Amino acid sequence: MPTENERKYVLSDLAAVRALWAPDDWSEIRQGYLPGDARIRRQTRVGVATDTFTCKIPAGGRLIEIETAMTEPRDFDDLWPLTDRRIHKRRRTVTDRHGLQWDIDLLLDADGACYFAMAECEMPEGMDAPPEVLPALAPLVAYAVPRDRQGEFVNSRLADPGYAAALAF
Repeated sequence: MPTENERKYVLSDLAAVRALWAPDDWSEIRQGYLPGDARIRRQTRVGVATDTFTCKIPAGGRLIEIETAMTEPRDFDDLWPLTDRRIHKRRRTVTDRHGLQWDIDLLLDADGACYFAMAECEMPEGMDAPPEVLPALAPLVAYAVPRDRQGEFVNSRLADPGYAAALAF
C-alpha cells in the first residue's frame, strides 16, 4: 500500500499562481469528507469527471493512503450528502524534472473566489524534501510548511476559509 509522503508550500499572490497556466490546464475538484477517515472527490477537467474514494490511515509510523476509482457516478452522488466538510478547489498537476508530482491547489469559497493557495509535492517514502521547489512556484512560496505543522495544513481543515485566514506562518 502506498505511503503518503508530501511536503506542503503555502503560496502568495493568488492571481499570479492562477496565471502560471492556461485556464484549461486546471481541473475543478469537489471533495467531501465522510465520517471516519474517508473522503470522496470528483475531479473534472475539460468536461470529463473522475470520481475517487480515499482513506488515509496512520499505521506503523507511516500514513497509508488507499485510493480507488469510483466507476459509477451515482456512487459519488449518493455519498455526497453524507459528507460533513466540503472543499472546492482548482488544481494543476505538474511533474518536475526530478519526476516528482506537484499538485497546485487554489481553494475557492462559496462564491468561487480564491482564498488560499498551496502546493504539495508528492515524494517517495524516505525522501524528506524535494531537491528544489518547482521553479515556476519558487518566487511565490510564502511558507514552506515544516513536517511538525503538516496537520494544520490539510484540506479538511483548510476547507474553512476562516481557519485558513487565521493560520500563522
